[in-house]
Amino acid sequence: MPEVFHPGVLPQEVPGLDDLGDALRGGLMRTPYVEMVREGAVVEAHEFCAERVVAGRVAEGFADPECVMRLLGEGATLLLPQLDQWHASVGELTARLAHDVGRRVEAFCFATMAGRRGLDVHRDDADVLVVQVAGRKEWTVYGAPANGHWRPGPVPEPGEPVLRTVIGAGDVLYVPRGAPHTATGDEGLSVHIALTIREAGTARIRQALAALLAEDPGGRAARPLTDDQLLDSVRDAIEVARKALDEVTPEELLARARGPLPDLPGAAPRADWPTA
Repeated sequence: MPEVFHPGVLPQEVPGLDDLGDALRGGLMRTPYVEMVREGAVVEAHEFCAERVVAGRVAEGFADPECVMRLLGEGATLLLPQLDQWHASVGELTARLAHDVGRRVEAFCFATMAGRRGLDVHRDDADVLVVQVAGRKEWTVYGAPANGHWRPGPVPEPGEPVLRTVIGAGDVLYVPRGAPHTATGDEGLSVHIALTIREAGTARIRQALAALLAEDPGGRAARPLTDDQLLDSVRDAIEVARKALDEVTPEELLARARGPLPDLPGAAPRADWPTA
């Protein structure tokens, strides 16, 4: 079931609005790390990007902050895909969460003006932790399918909502895998980060979320370090390793041993970006 959390403090790796704004104004943001969506369709890059001459060569796709803000004001949604790949602290956060749940985790940032919606009701192929960074956003979440006969994408007839809520800066919303949902800006410029978790399972997500939002005496987010919790982490790691070994053939294991080391968590190739 979806659920809203109101932690006293967010993990220190979560960027603020000024941090994200500085990145956009810095001049180096370009597609595909910047996208915009309008009325459910991706906006063509030429509407919000410009070209530059770099070392005597023309380079395209650089985000123009003025064009981005104009389109935002007209109702478009700004999307920063794969935030974990270029924002150092977000990369640390996704790597930590990926370690705790034993699954690939990616981060996507969305910005929407009040009264505007990025997409209609749809479902994603991942569990999602929505971290509200600025403003407020209204969410409607419907029941997740009881079987595997579904696909990600638009859901014309989602049924009855199981959660209607408005979250503000500092709140965290959990949207289960496959649960249809939609979100609308409620106040000011609404900015949230979606942490997508591929095939993790509700119990492990709740455990990892509790660890990420735990506070130490200094008021900063910290992972629990009791003996019981460390033993639980070791048991989880052994379980993941056993499952991975069960799924690999001797030939594949030998090929991996002879090949390059695998990528670090958070460095996996980009999947289809989630929707919000």
